[in-house]
Amino acid sequence: MFYLIQFFKILFKSPLRGFFLLFFSILMVCSLGQKAFLEEQFLKMIPENKAGSYFYGLIASTESYQNVARQMAVLPGVYKVEVLSEAQIKDEVKGILGSLQVSLNQTTLDLNYAGLKVIYTKDLKPRAQDLIRDYLSHLVGEGNITLGAIKLNDQSLDKRNQFIGAIKTWGYSLYLFIILVFWMISLLSVRVKIAEASYLLESYQRKRKVGVKMASFGLSLIFVLSVATTFVLGMPQILNLSVALMIFVVGILLHSKKYQWENH
Repeated sequence: MFYLIQFFKILFKSPLRGFFLLFFSILMVCSLGQKAFLEEQFLKMIPENKAGSYFYGLIASTESYQNVARQMAVLPGVYKVEVLSEAQIKDEVKGILGSLQVSLNQTTLDLNYAGLKVIYTKDLKPRAQDLIRDYLSHLVGEGNITLGAIKLNDQSLDKRNQFIGAIKTWGYSLYLFIILVFWMISLLSVRVKIAEASYLLESYQRKRKVGVKMASFGLSLIFVLSVATTFVLGMPQILNLSVALMIFVVGILLHSKKYQWENH
């Protein structure tokens, strides 16, 4: 009890250091103990890209393309329908004519078309993709529409999707690492004060290994309180709590060396 009292005297004399040690201890233990639950909540916060393959459709100007776009957008298997700009339409016309080995000058390309980009939902089966294309042809009339080839949505080339993928894979691990770093910093800041108190007690009261004893009692109590806090979110993962315990043991062992007076 003597060493526990001395430990908390140090925290009360340095309230900011004590607060951060207690805060990051609870945060670290909870983040490890409830890793599965918190990681699931973390992943839910990250937007998922549900876009799959896509194709372009060029519609004759006599058709109401806005109405067509609305009807296509509500179809099962359609993620999104975009109305193309004039520049996009010209590029698509060039692509279609190029595949047919037909060469037209810029003036000839000034045709009055409306363009749609129909994006499928992710992992839609080829049969369902063909049905959606057939529906669009029947909706507009086969003589009033030209359909481009189905193109893969290569998300690996999309920097935003690459970033989101990296966050999903490593985000929570990075978060745990940052919490561990801040916990270690807060512990080392308290260790300075423990070193001062330990030096005085060992010098004038002839006690031995005061620092490691204070850290053992104090950090053990903080660990128990932190573990109790994890139960607020449900049953914690015991194996992960064992990892947290090992981290606290390492923290205690940092106080095992013989102290000398340090001016801070």
